[in-house]
Amino acid sequence: MLKRWGLACTIAVLSAAPAWAETSCGYEPIAPALPSVAELGEKSATEAMQAKHMAFEDIKTWQSSLKDYRSCLDSDQADVKRQLQSTKSQPQPDAEKIKHLQDQLTGDGQAYDKSTDSEEKIVNDFHALSTAYCARSDTDKTTCPKS
Repeated sequence: MLKRWGLACTIAVLSAAPAWAETSCGYEPIAPALPSVAELGEKSATEAMQAKHMAFEDIKTWQSSLKDYRSCLDSDQADVKRQLQSTKSQPQPDAEKIKHLQDQLTGDGQAYDKSTDSEEKIVNDFHALSTAYCARSDTDKTTCPKS
């Protein structure tokens, strides 16, 4: 049983290895873990304010990392597009190389899209957290949007 499980894990890792090699930008930065609205509700007013502030700071730091990651993806895509154009303009274009470059472009595009989806989710989660904080009767309303 253990051998089969180990073999299955090895096959899964090895089959994913080519996808890992596709991007020179590494992995998407890990999104911060935000407290849930329920967790925020269980905290005192001071703790809730600190949790909201820390979430905001964590998001700002993470977004900075995302900006660098996306810049790398943009640069990589531009390089790959130039290589693709050059390869296609050869007297006898290498079909395998063209496919590899097109796959790399697709992978970079998907990675970029995934990073924007992650950012949208985190921003929406923070908005819900902030709304819950501002809805409390015991919080400092000066940090809340005017309504």
